[in-house]
Amino acid sequence: MIAVTCRNGEHFTLDPNAVERVECRSDTHVFMADGTHYVLGQTFDELLRTVRDSRAAAVSARRRLSGPAPAPGSVPGRPPRGRRRPTGPAGD
Repeated sequence: MIAVTCRNGEHFTLDPNAVERVECRSDTHVFMADGTHYVLGQTFDELLRTVRDSRAAAVSARRRLSGPAPAPGSVPGRPPRGRRRPTGPAGD
């Protein structure tokens, strides 16, 4: 969710994934997928920055929660290149 301000000064949040389109007339008009229409006090560039920052924060949080990133070129569950798995006791 992102925080926005209507032209009349009302503050509210909206889901950026539900935005169908944005039009820049004398004001910024946001059309939602459900047909709702808002006239914002923010410029298109401000709205775009807010959406970008929100999505970047979500991606960053997901990466932190999923643990450390694997080493470049490695495949999870596969031993690193150059090392073989032991085949058993010596002499097999």
